[in-house]
Amino acid sequence: MKRRLGEPRASRAWRCRDLHDSGAVVALDSDWPIAPYPPLGVMADARHRRPTRDLSRAPHGPEQALTSLEALRGMTVNAAYAAGEEHETGRIAVGHRADLTVLAADPLTVPATEPAGVPVLSTLLDGDPTHRAASL
Repeated sequence: MKRRLGEPRASRAWRCRDLHDSGAVVALDSDWPIAPYPPLGVMADARHRRPTRDLSRAPHGPEQALTSLEALRGMTVNAAYAAGEEHETGRIAVGHRADLTVLAADPLTVPATEPAGVPVLSTLLDGDPTHRAASL
């Protein structure tokens, strides 16, 4: 990010912690912040503050990191809220669409650098299976 923006602007970019702590709803998604990334990679990046594709780089603003729960909420309930769909999606609840992803590990307990590599076992879109791992 520093290469593209320069240090002064990069130091003010992607201020997730400041936004969260101010009471703002921090929504994450798979084409956030400015380029397409897999959703689990976005969650990992929000926690460890480095591009998942190059974990050897120093974290960008590590004080702006989100917790694993805050990152998960950013990809689910907060993203639904940002899209104006909080009453129909974003959580597992009666009356909500069953848009689900089943992972091989708990994204709340894996180390910050690992969520991007957690295998996806199954996905459902509005209750219809769209992916099922061969191991199931």
